[in-house]
Amino acid sequence: MKTRFAKIVDRTVGAAMLFAVLTAVFRYYTVFELAAFSAASITVCAFFIFGAIGKRNDSKAEMTKRTDDMFYDFMFERDGYPAKKLADGLKTRGVEASVKAGAVYAGNTAAFFCFDKPLDKKTAARMIAKAKRAGAAKAVVFCVAPPASTVDVKDFTLKPVVGDDVYKLFASLKALPERRFEKPTKARFSSFKNALSKDKIIRYFTLSASLFGVSLILGFSIVPFVCAVVAAVLFTSAVAYNIYKKTKRKS
Repeated sequence: MKTRFAKIVDRTVGAAMLFAVLTAVFRYYTVFELAAFSAASITVCAFFIFGAIGKRNDSKAEMTKRTDDMFYDFMFERDGYPAKKLADGLKTRGVEASVKAGAVYAGNTAAFFCFDKPLDKKTAARMIAKAKRAGAAKAVVFCVAPPASTVDVKDFTLKPVVGDDVYKLFASLKALPERRFEKPTKARFSSFKNALSKDKIIRYFTLSASLFGVSLILGFSIVPFVCAVVAAVLFTSAVAYNIYKKTKRKS
């Protein structure tokens, strides 16, 4: 998830570049005042649209971070700790729940936990056998990641609950683990490395090529040309940085 500083830089620089390019394009067809007004209107609309999309993505990223923190905290606890927390949370809601061999049983439902690795067929089969021996007719498996595969059994239902949905349930039951260990904080300027990450290379190349094309159409207009040069510099820097990082990893 981006830092607040990175978001401000993205929005201000992006808005300025968009406004400058649009002004240059419209200026080719009309007077400067009307071109600037049209460019400002489009930039403001785009700013609000992308802002709404960004807020939605930020909320998803925040939920993912909370989920990752929960699984991180569970790693430091004993194996039966998630079952105990879930059973205690269910009891506060008036649900009779008991813990047996690291699983939670409530009525005819059994709850298992697969926080260390993706659920596979062998693990799923053992969970089903254990649940049936305890008299359960269905089971829920809380997973850190989507299951690699499951097992279908007649007259028995096995339902995986994955990632953010696990966090939502534990949070609603106030069954989250205690925070006893903190993750190391990132370096102060680590967010700048994201600007040169591998996934940005294609974006910078496309942006640079598009702006050079706009500049050519407008008779080598200075504004889109400068923006194209900036995008080209970012593209070159991203390529060089990722080559250096790959070479360093091999060495």
